[in-house]
Amino acid sequence: MKCDYCEIIEQPNHTEILYEDTDLFIIVKDMVITPGQITIVPKAHHPIVEMLPHPIMEKCALLANKVSMALFDIMGGGTNILIQNGLAGGQKVPHVAIEIIPRKENDNLPLQWPPKQLGEADLESTYSLYQEELAREKKQPVDKIAPATSTTASAEEKPSAKKEKVKPDSYLLKSVNRLP
Repeated sequence: MKCDYCEIIEQPNHTEILYEDTDLFIIVKDMVITPGQITIVPKAHHPIVEMLPHPIMEKCALLANKVSMALFDIMGGGTNILIQNGLAGGQKVPHVAIEIIPRKENDNLPLQWPPKQLGEADLESTYSLYQEELAREKKQPVDKIAPATSTTASAEEKPSAKKEKVKPDSYLLKSVNRLP
């Protein structure tokens, strides 16, 4: 069984598609949170953000910004740019997608999360984990991982494929590393 987004890609002349290029498409779905909601979807099937190649993620982010600016001009108000990543993140279709949701003041959409005060131990533990991970990342800066100008790198441009062990239960560290 194919995912909903892959099926849209395979059907020619789909009226839901607003924009399409070699890497992604922008669609208007029939099931939305609010009218005007637009979805950006990479054409290649990647279930979660961590599996998405950096140049495609970069392109998605740039288009999300452009779509958001257009919605500001057209509808006024504001926008939420939302990625539901993984089951715990509310993802319904196993394919990366970025939702751009137009907002109006007092629209009563339930997209506000009340902040929680972290305990001192949780704060220190989280901080330590991120500090360790960032120290490892300094050895291989993010801008060296995937060139922004090209979707393919030659052999001499590619960084060494050095795999580091990450605790299997450490989703936060996997996210920082962008490991699938």
